[in-house]
Amino acid sequence: MEKSLLYYLLEWPFKTTGITDNEDARFINISHDRQLVNIDPRDSTAGNTDITDRTKLLEFLQLLERDKVQYKYILMDIRFEKGLSTPVDTLLFRQICRMRDIAIAHHTNDAWSDYELAFDSLQGKTGMSDYAQFGFERNFSRYTFLQDGKPSLALKMYDDTRHQPTSIRRFRHWPLYTSGKCLCTNAPMLAIKGNIYDKMNAPVMEDGPGFIYNYYEDMGADILSLEGRNLAEDYKDKYLIIADFENDLHDTYAGATPGAYITWLAFLHLRDGHHLLHWPFVLLMFVFYAAILYFLFFINRIAHGEWASRTRIRPFLLGLVRWIGSCGLLYLVTFIAYLAFSVRYNITIPILGVTIANFIINIANNNEKKNHTTGLDSAPAAA
Repeated sequence: MEKSLLYYLLEWPFKTTGITDNEDARFINISHDRQLVNIDPRDSTAGNTDITDRTKLLEFLQLLERDKVQYKYILMDIRFEKGLSTPVDTLLFRQICRMRDIAIAHHTNDAWSDYELAFDSLQGKTGMSDYAQFGFERNFSRYTFLQDGKPSLALKMYDDTRHQPTSIRRFRHWPLYTSGKCLCTNAPMLAIKGNIYDKMNAPVMEDGPGFIYNYYEDMGADILSLEGRNLAEDYKDKYLIIADFENDLHDTYAGATPGAYITWLAFLHLRDGHHLLHWPFVLLMFVFYAAILYFLFFINRIAHGEWASRTRIRPFLLGLVRWIGSCGLLYLVTFIAYLAFSVRYNITIPILGVTIANFIINIANNNEKKNHTTGLDSAPAAA
């Protein structure tokens, strides 16, 4: 079970009402820019569904190209599924293919989904946009960089901006991942910092550092319909995040959060190198686990000493100290790793390991006591 509540408590003392990490991003909302299309183009009686207004999307991309906007990257958390077509599809897809530094959302095609990309030439512009569940957690807790062996949207944007091939690699079929010469995490527990608001309903700005709110604009109403807007200046050296920020929401420990904003935070996680497990971190983990094992056997040795044997309650209390203390040390590991390395360290499996170690010690103690008692009872008969 993911320890999301733990990180909510760890972050609470440092929480601010705003966040300054996103000054180089611009969030563009398409939730109000929708159009109806037939589910089956060959059968108009099969019904229809709503999708992103591709005409407006094409107009926006053409506007960026016409004004020669020097953006950093365009991340479109929008899927283009085969079978849902509009009259402008060919123009839109060709526009996307010829633009630099742009990625669109893709989806795994498996036994539960028959998703296919609408235009094969878009394949090189895609990043996976699936959110997996881990353990017993029913809401979002981890972002996966490599999804079904393919780079996610966040990983693709990270590698494209660094002009490199996919940087995270899996070692054979083992749950072991590397990035460059470092070990790394493939599915970190992301820190959900800040939130994002409608531009017209954002909180009142306050003075002082840390009070810059993230807000999104509507593509149609706030960008395409306004004349005289200088996009070349507004979007210069900015990351453009285009998505549905009102309906594509995921439950997190910090509340409902747009999927595209989670993807942006995952990109920041990569950009800041928080996915890398540097040798100081690995060494610290080794020292802590060695200390926990020493603690387990040290307390167990005291429990078999003369002081503990004077009363029956003392061995029980020492066993309780052994259990609580070892788990407490694991939480201390979590706290130090988070503050020192910004690593949200999941201790579910380590706690399970400590529990098994405590059971093994208890079983060994009981067998030793039983053998010792049996040896004493059989001594007179042997004589």
